[in-house]
Amino acid sequence: MSKGKALAFFIFLFTLQCPFISPLAGLAQAGQNKLLPQSMFTEEEIAWLNKHPVIRVAPDPDFPPVEFIDKEGGYHGIAADFIALMEQKLAIRFDIIHLKNWDEVIKQGKERNIDMFGAAVPTLERLQYMKFTQPFIEFPAVIIVRDSTDISPKIKNLEGLRVAVVSNYAAHDFIRQTYPDVPLEIMPDISSGLQQVSFGKVDAMVLNLASASYYIGQEGITNLKIFKDTSFVYDLSFATRSDWPLLNSILKKAVATISTQESKEIRDRWIYLKKDSWRPSPQLIFFVATLIIIVVFITIIMWNRSLQQQVNERTAALKKELADRATAEKEKELLQQKMHRSRKMAALGLLAGGVAHDLNNILAGVIGYPDLILLDLPKESPLHAPLLSIRESGERAAAVVADLLTIARGAASDKNVLNLNTLIEDYLQSPEHKNLLQLYPGIVINPSLATNVLNISCSESHIRKTLMNLLINGAEATQDGTLTISTANRALDKPLAGYDTIIKGEYVVLTVSDTGSGIPPEDLEHIFEPFYSKKKMGRSGTGLGLAVVWNSVQDHQGYINVTSSEKGTNFELYFPISREKAYSPQDSPALATLQGNGEKILIVDDEENIRSMASHMLNALGYSPSVASSGEEALAYLQGNQVDLLLLDMIMDPGMNGRETYEKALDLRPGQKALVTSGFSESNEVKRAQELGAGRYIRKPYTIEKIGEAIQGELNRP
Repeated sequence: MSKGKALAFFIFLFTLQCPFISPLAGLAQAGQNKLLPQSMFTEEEIAWLNKHPVIRVAPDPDFPPVEFIDKEGGYHGIAADFIALMEQKLAIRFDIIHLKNWDEVIKQGKERNIDMFGAAVPTLERLQYMKFTQPFIEFPAVIIVRDSTDISPKIKNLEGLRVAVVSNYAAHDFIRQTYPDVPLEIMPDISSGLQQVSFGKVDAMVLNLASASYYIGQEGITNLKIFKDTSFVYDLSFATRSDWPLLNSILKKAVATISTQESKEIRDRWIYLKKDSWRPSPQLIFFVATLIIIVVFITIIMWNRSLQQQVNERTAALKKELADRATAEKEKELLQQKMHRSRKMAALGLLAGGVAHDLNNILAGVIGYPDLILLDLPKESPLHAPLLSIRESGERAAAVVADLLTIARGAASDKNVLNLNTLIEDYLQSPEHKNLLQLYPGIVINPSLATNVLNISCSESHIRKTLMNLLINGAEATQDGTLTISTANRALDKPLAGYDTIIKGEYVVLTVSDTGSGIPPEDLEHIFEPFYSKKKMGRSGTGLGLAVVWNSVQDHQGYINVTSSEKGTNFELYFPISREKAYSPQDSPALATLQGNGEKILIVDDEENIRSMASHMLNALGYSPSVASSGEEALAYLQGNQVDLLLLDMIMDPGMNGRETYEKALDLRPGQKALVTSGFSESNEVKRAQELGAGRYIRKPYTIEKIGEAIQGELNRP
């Protein structure tokens, strides 16, 4: 910036700090005799003015010096003065509507909630819903870049550069339509755009000259330079709603009467930069020259003394920079490893989820049909024991599928507030734990549970399975040693960097430690991957154990920290605390209490064997079932039949899914009750269906007791 411009801009800033005298007041005093004669207007225009004495104007609240709203809610700027002049010439009142930003002004203009823009440039898009008068003032467009940038200062040469424009400003529309290959960075306001240019986040910004000069001075930005581009001019006009052509015609006539002197007075009131060149006085020249000589002299004297100090400081800074760079590279490498691990687990989870869905549909018959046969089969029948064995095998297979669903994520969404100590104590008395002790008789279990441990929101089955998998893993690693189970409350006031990066917060920590030989470093980063195991399959399980642990913790918004050495391995699981009271589970009702009274239930499932099995179950429970193989078939059935309950499969292919079917069923039968089932985990589509009014989610494969209890609960729900 030249010294002349700097001085002029300083004067401009100084005037902003002076007591503010409203320019509208001055116009009001000077414009008492400016009312235009009625002879200028047609009878139709005069009648329109009499019918519309108040016009709603929405200015850009943050577009100085053109127009802006101050902290007290006052409307100021060039456009504000011209609007005040229009009030004097037309004897009408403009009601200033305060909106939060220019995007909102554009939106309200399109919706006819306002009648007029205070200052706008006509663009192809705006001409679709607004009419424009002739311009009352013009500014050239400018390109703002950093002073260290060497680019051709023309809009047409900005292709390939990142160019900032304010959302819905004229430059935004102009460049988007005229130069579509220029990549635009949309900014919420002028200040944000200039800051982005100053910091080098974008290469340039296109704006009008007046606003650019104003904001650069206000923000105190010193590393920018401005180039004019006359290929685009901000010809600011009044814009009126297109369905009021008479208002536009009236304003055009009024704008045409604005004199050169009136326009100059308003322009000079807000634009302070002058063209006069500035010349320094002889006294100033002498002062500056003397100052330069003194500075040079002092610099020469101090140079030798400071040189060694500068070298030392630079050397120290360089060492620190190298150390910081090495630390940053190491942190970057660790972060990339964690991201790679997370993405790998997500991909494996997606695969596991698809497989689990299909297996659950297959296992539905293996578990469901033995239930149905056992209802009518005497206990002394030779088939009774084989059927129980078939059902038990199916349930064990379903447990493996449940592990796959845990890897698929979202499976632990059925949560209650529970105490971790209670879950651990219950597990230590379970048949699964007793079986573990029989397999590894040399293992000693050492519980060390904090007495004041807080509650957590969790899935009981997944926490039990997580604990069981950790103990199995520790027992296999230790063989003849000690496994320690401990709990504790822990509050982190800053993130903890470990196997996971644990954010600050309050947690209940479950720790399982063994005295084995430890995990080699090259294996540590892979231990949570499915089927990554160096142990014997069969005795050691399915290879999914630690993958289930990882995904269960993730589903509980928790974290894992693993440390291992030759003396053993520690698994620390961090679960967010809950201040709510612990949940008390209720006993499941007996099958005899789950009988229905002939209520009509429509089973909607794309798997024929599921439809058949569910029909037999509902018949056995005393209901009257019907079936549909798709959502479309179910809707066709509902057009001519009324049912008490829909039993909806969530994933059906091809055609509509369960949520879409239920949404359209509600159009046919408002208040229709429904249950949703799936062989996959509880998805967002399930939750959306429940938000529409559907009842419980039942995971396949389900037993007759589970489906009977769910149906009875939903039918009795108000």
